[in-house]
Amino acid sequence: MIAMQYTIRLACDFNVERIHERVNSRRCLFDDLSGLVHKSYLFNEEEGLYAPFYVWEGDRPAREFLTGPLFEGLVENFGRPRVRCWAVLEFAEGATPITVETATKEVESVPAETKLTDLRARERASHEAMLGRPGLGCHLVGLDPDRWELMRYSTWAAEAQPADWDADMVECYDVLHLCRPVVSA
Repeated sequence: MIAMQYTIRLACDFNVERIHERVNSRRCLFDDLSGLVHKSYLFNEEEGLYAPFYVWEGDRPAREFLTGPLFEGLVENFGRPRVRCWAVLEFAEGATPITVETATKEVESVPAETKLTDLRARERASHEAMLGRPGLGCHLVGLDPDRWELMRYSTWAAEAQPADWDADMVECYDVLHLCRPVVSA
C-alpha cells in the first residue's frame, strides 16, 4: 500500500465555500475508484490548507491517478502541487464504525542509528494499541525512505481527538468527506 497527500495553501481571500462545493461535486468520482482504499478530504480553515489524503492498494492505481484526468482536474484549478508518498507499514479501521470529523498527521525523523526492524515492531505494537481507542476512525503508519520520516495518520470522532502527541510535527484537519471504496485486490 502507498499513502499519498498533497497540500494546497489557499489565498487569504479564497472563498472557502469553493472547497466545500468542490468536495461535494467530486466525491462521487472516488467512491468506487479501483485501487483506492481510503480518501479523506482534509481542510484546515485557520491555516488555509486543503490537503486530501489517500491510501492506494499499490503503485499502479496511485500512478494512474497522478497521470489521469482526476488529478489533472485538480492541477487545472490549483496548479500542480508537490505530492508526498509513504510506504504503508500498518493500516486499519478502528474497532467500531464511527462518523469522523477530524484527522491528525504526526511526522517524526527516523535517526540513522535506528534499526528499522525495531522501529517496525514498535510501530506495529503501537498501531495495535491505537486500534482499541474510542473514537478512532482509522490509523495508518507510513515510512518515507527518502527523508527517513515516520508518519502516523488517524481519523477521529471530534470529541476523541487526542492531544498527547510526541512527534516532531503534528497537523490537524477537519474531515469534509471520507471515501471508503471497496478494495479490489
